[in-house]
Amino acid sequence: MTTCQEVCVFDKRSPREAAPIVAETVLSNQIKLEGRLQSTSNIRFDGEMLGDVSTDGDLSVGEHGRVRGNVTGRNVVVGGSIQGNVSTTGRLEILATGKVFGDIVVGSLIIDEGGILRGKSAVHGEEANASVVSVGMRTEVAVAAA
Repeated sequence: MTTCQEVCVFDKRSPREAAPIVAETVLSNQIKLEGRLQSTSNIRFDGEMLGDVSTDGDLSVGEHGRVRGNVTGRNVVVGGSIQGNVSTTGRLEILATGKVFGDIVVGSLIIDEGGILRGKSAVHGEEANASVVSVGMRTEVAVAAA
């Protein structure tokens, strides 16, 4: 299993925006939820969530978004923070302003400079070998099954 035992931090020089997720459900920065959020559609979250979030679609946590709970989605883009485990069948992308504190199980991982990941990483359901590739100011981690 590939692990990140220390805080993974990349210098923040010029943040970039991820390709926008077209969200069918948008929770503004004025929303604070406690409990469990479950959806079949794409979600953009800019508020505060205390509890688990699960969607069959894509999840975007905006720069001011905060999630304290486990997150499950097809693809997850983090510009704010997640304190909990993240599971995706696709890609986890941590933007320059993003922070993930928890274990991740993903198909692929991209961490922009300034983005933080603290936790263990693995391919969904299997032990993994990871290769890290720096592309300009981005770091891409290709995770392949062993």
